[in-house]
Amino acid sequence: MRKNLLIVLILTAIALTACGAQAAPEAVPTVSLDTTSQSSSGNATASAIVVPVTKVELSFPLSGAVKTVEVTAGDSVTAGQPLVTLDTSILEARVAEAEANVVTVTTQLTYLKRTGTSQERLDAAQANIDRAQAAVEIAKAQLTQATLVAPFDGTIASVEISPAEFASPGQIIIVMGDLTHFQIETTDFSEKDIPSASIGQAATVYIEALNQEFTGKVTDIARVSETVGGDVVFKVTIELDDQPDGLRWGMSAEVKIEEK
Repeated sequence: MRKNLLIVLILTAIALTACGAQAAPEAVPTVSLDTTSQSSSGNATASAIVVPVTKVELSFPLSGAVKTVEVTAGDSVTAGQPLVTLDTSILEARVAEAEANVVTVTTQLTYLKRTGTSQERLDAAQANIDRAQAAVEIAKAQLTQATLVAPFDGTIASVEISPAEFASPGQIIIVMGDLTHFQIETTDFSEKDIPSASIGQAATVYIEALNQEFTGKVTDIARVSETVGGDVVFKVTIELDDQPDGLRWGMSAEVKIEEK
């Protein structure tokens, strides 16, 4: 019995000695990651898209049912060309009513002049005429606003409404642009890199679809930031030195703005 106990004690001592002799585990090194968008050369980089220099989103300033849609996406249009028209029956009636009112108050003034009324009444009658004529101009202006026209020569990118649908004030109806001259707009230029960007600064633009790199310069830096995916970013606009063939609205690009 004592012999067995002695053996157990000896084995326990050996095990404890072996454990104590093991080397302490090595510490895992900490790696610091640089989360800024600057490349190893110090240049600021960002994703971007190709957009027309001249582009617009058209909407009506008044509400109404759509009567006609004259264009579809991809159509070429000229400045002043009608694109979409609202039902103008009510507006036309307002113009006619306002013009009839001008005739009425003008007749009243003529009658007062013939009857030798006071100057005060004549002035009041003339004021009525002025107001009636102003109402005519307002009614005609609203009638004109019922038709969207192309503000410049360009191409229709999208049509967001159909005949008989109701258009609200400010609702985007037509998107169009001049597809003869493009520029580059960044989509995720970090606020951390804004101090390194300035108007006129040289930039390099890689167009993924063309698999080509082009040179350009910064022409605009947004004054107000946007939030994209929780990150604060600024839109930076780059003008290309040359307009390559094959550029299309919406193509992806990578921008590198050279360090000051």
